[in-house]
Amino acid sequence: MELQNEHSITNLQFMKITGSYQLLMPSHGLTFFNINIYKIAFIVQILFLTIAAIMGVFSIYSCRNNVNQIIHYIIVIFAIYFAIYKYYFIIKNSKIIWDCMHMMSTNFLSYNDHTKEIFKIARTRSSTLILISLSLWSSIVLYWSLSAILIHSSYLKIKHEHGIYKYRSNALGLVFPVTDTFYNKYFIVFYTTESIFLLFWGQMMWVFDILMISICISIEYQLKTIADSYSLLGLKDKHLTHNNKSIKKVEAILDLETLIQDQQNIFIKMKNMYYILKPVVFIQLAAESFQIILHACMILKLYFDGSMSPTIFLKLLFPEITYLCHLFLTCYLFSIVNEQKESMNFALYSSNWTDMNIKFKKLLLFTMRVNNAENLKMKISINRIVNMEMFADVMHITYSIVSVMMKSYSK
Repeated sequence: MELQNEHSITNLQFMKITGSYQLLMPSHGLTFFNINIYKIAFIVQILFLTIAAIMGVFSIYSCRNNVNQIIHYIIVIFAIYFAIYKYYFIIKNSKIIWDCMHMMSTNFLSYNDHTKEIFKIARTRSSTLILISLSLWSSIVLYWSLSAILIHSSYLKIKHEHGIYKYRSNALGLVFPVTDTFYNKYFIVFYTTESIFLLFWGQMMWVFDILMISICISIEYQLKTIADSYSLLGLKDKHLTHNNKSIKKVEAILDLETLIQDQQNIFIKMKNMYYILKPVVFIQLAAESFQIILHACMILKLYFDGSMSPTIFLKLLFPEITYLCHLFLTCYLFSIVNEQKESMNFALYSSNWTDMNIKFKKLLLFTMRVNNAENLKMKISINRIVNMEMFADVMHITYSIVSVMMKSYSK
């Protein structure tokens, strides 16, 4: 089944621009010898970034006496492998993801009297968050690419047995197995190569964000739509005659059964997505927490060493802000889903259940008990839930580490 953009909670145009929509669609993607063209493109991007990671390892070996450069290459390699893992996750689980994406359709729910305006709000909200994600990753790609032009007079000095090689500073600052004369002569070629590495990396990060934002917003607003319909059960029929009320009470039971089935269908999709998303979300939270701490420590070290320039400071500041905002976004998305799920019982209680018959009340009570027993949340361990409290914990740990570093440097 193909998702239509006009019936989708999220704007599918973003997914089509990146090619992820065509990759996930098993029957509509372009093929070459029965192989999905977009899957081939994704694999080529992975290979390109793998080369960049290998060059990063070679760069660490070449700059083994320069602590600042080693930390820089560790940051780069870590970010590259993180992006590769996300892409690999999408390719490996494309069929499961596509099956779960059907809940993004406004036609996924069986109940016909839902408030349609909620879906318009969801579409606007998901588009806004996706554009925020694009601006975050684009800020790193653009500034790191432009930094090589802004500091054209800066050089990376590497000690060699035949002397000192001076490589002109580049976007990623990778060391290639060529002489400095050759490198500086064909700098534009190496600059273009590293800019392509950055562009591929940014696109990889954005593709996964589109997927995560679309899924979380779809779950939240599908549940919000069901909750809104729960709360209206029986409230529109208070001024009917006795006979009409009896008929409406029977219809209310049928409506409640339909809504319960819609809610269970959403829960099934949530379970499937949480099951496959759990490893990558866990690695994402760990990786971004590590990057936030590492960038903060790097900024402090360069500042106290006296080797901090405005260009280098911004080169570290943009990723720091991006990872902070992205960590907040991840925790925020799963928090709002958790909050909406927890509010389903309140929506049931808000219905006109007091005027209904015993069958309706028993069904409503049973549904509330099932909701209480359903502990469906994104967890990275048995007790650790992905929510805003987790973001606060990461900020507290970062602050503690930075404070210790500042005290040690001041002494």
